[in-house]
Amino acid sequence: MESRVVVEGLKKFSKERDAGSDWSELDKDTQRLIRGNPFAFLLAVAFDRNMPWEKAWRIPTEIDRQGCLDPALLATKDETELIGLLKRLAVQPRWGAAEGARTLSDAARLVQERFGGDAGAIWRDASPAEVEKTLQEIHGIGAGIASMATRILRDDFDCFRGQERQIDVKPDVHLVRVFRRLGIIDDDSANEAIRAARRLNPEFPGALDWPAWRIGQLWCHPKDPDCAQCPLTGDCAKRI
Repeated sequence: MESRVVVEGLKKFSKERDAGSDWSELDKDTQRLIRGNPFAFLLAVAFDRNMPWEKAWRIPTEIDRQGCLDPALLATKDETELIGLLKRLAVQPRWGAAEGARTLSDAARLVQERFGGDAGAIWRDASPAEVEKTLQEIHGIGAGIASMATRILRDDFDCFRGQERQIDVKPDVHLVRVFRRLGIIDDDSANEAIRAARRLNPEFPGALDWPAWRIGQLWCHPKDPDCAQCPLTGDCAKRI
């Protein structure tokens, strides 16, 4: 019963957020580019690993400013050329240009060779499970990033309606910490977090992803959590 109350609190917090509030944290050029260019969106989520998400999502904008945001063009470049391109960017991938070049090459080749240059075709007529499997062919994209991508596609691009049961949470450090402190899970286990979301909100496990991540980012810090400001403070088990 307590877990159910907490889950409803998470869903309520998610519904109360301002529409597009996350997008407003991006600069206008990046917002327009990622909303309008599926390949830019694909690269944004592919580079969103272990770095501030706002910076990761700027990388496609920086590639575009170099005149290279084209899967056909990028697919022809070798590793040395891609490393050189990434090193010229004002914002660079967290794990360095060499790792980033592998991600960039995989994404470009996947889109160009399998989807005719149309990144949107990856998800346009596919299920979330199919999309996640495809995305994980790109270097650096694991199950968590793939789940995050499908959840964003559902929430912000109106994809996968009626197929939400297939979309999991992304069990990053924020979500796992919040789930444990709320009492939803007993330890810092990513797999347990995924199973808990499926059990507690089976119609759309991924609906718990954004609110838990946001609470972890804004209030439920690893040290000195700001419980007084957290919207779930009244129902939280406070396992700190």
